[in-house]
Amino acid sequence: MFPKKSVILFAAGWMILALVALPAHASASPPLQTPATVIIESFPIFENQLTVRQAHIAWLAAKDDAEMQTTVAYLLALNGSTTTLVSIHENFRHLQVHVNMADSHRTLDATLQDYRTISQSFRDETAIQMKTSHGIYGSLRQSTQLALETSDKVRSSETQYWNIRRQTDLADFDHRVERAGAMLATLRGNGYEITAAQEKLTEIITMRKELATALITRDNSGIERTHKKIHTVSIGFAQTVRGLRINVSQDTIFRQNIDQGSAVMFRASALNAYLKKNIMNNSSSEHFVSVGTAQLVDATSRLDNGKIEDTKDTLLQFRSTVQSLRDTYRSILIREDLPQPVAQGVLSMAQELDITSARMLVLK
Repeated sequence: MFPKKSVILFAAGWMILALVALPAHASASPPLQTPATVIIESFPIFENQLTVRQAHIAWLAAKDDAEMQTTVAYLLALNGSTTTLVSIHENFRHLQVHVNMADSHRTLDATLQDYRTISQSFRDETAIQMKTSHGIYGSLRQSTQLALETSDKVRSSETQYWNIRRQTDLADFDHRVERAGAMLATLRGNGYEITAAQEKLTEIITMRKELATALITRDNSGIERTHKKIHTVSIGFAQTVRGLRINVSQDTIFRQNIDQGSAVMFRASALNAYLKKNIMNNSSSEHFVSVGTAQLVDATSRLDNGKIEDTKDTLLQFRSTVQSLRDTYRSILIREDLPQPVAQGVLSMAQELDITSARMLVLK
């Protein structure tokens, strides 16, 4: 069992979390998913996956490596000095190993910066040796271009990059579609009409073929264009989800609220009886239970007589009563003389009232 002070501190922490986690008119997240509480992801325009960046940098490094080898060979043919260039090239090759070892974007950024520094040093030294050896830049460019076109390492690195990018992009797309579908299934199970949202999601799904084609053909502009289209539709999907409405009658919703409210009032009444007999006389909580119970009886009568709007007004009044009762129990938790088991029971009751209040947000 936790010490009494821990229970009080936990209660205080829970109250703070309740206040910051919900809109101003609520105090706790309802256990049932609603369009207002589900997490909706948009499909990003640009995927920034670590494995894709690693493969891309490895490809660029393979190209730089081929160019460096060709430059050294060109200057050697002119009897130029290549000692410094060879040393810089070796440092560059040692750095290539670090790319696949990077376990974060920060580490990869640092490696990329080192790449740039070494590459710049190589270019500076090349300029010096080209001048000293009277090299011709046009000839050097032709040699490096031929090396890039014929290098097996460059071609394999390029192929690996595009394979990883295609697999990662499509896997991310499929994962987001799967999560969106699961979210809609949950909302449908909770009584929401999801047809409009499902149509938006289907529109997104049909774009997968276009994205896959752009990735297979290595069409960067086509990939970007498709991602933008998917992103735009995903925003519409999110807006549609937020606007979903419950797919059950108001009568059913109201009766569910009345049943839930009756259950929580019964438990609150039992807690009040225990507190009055063993701990304290809490007239405030007894008053709110009495008021809330009467409001539920009134709401049931109005609903049975088909007075839907009057029932809604009464249930909204009941919701305010529930919040007042919750606050009354919160104030009891501040008492230092409250036994630990009682404090835990009062805390549990306050949390249940919070949940009941949040569940009734659909009435708004």
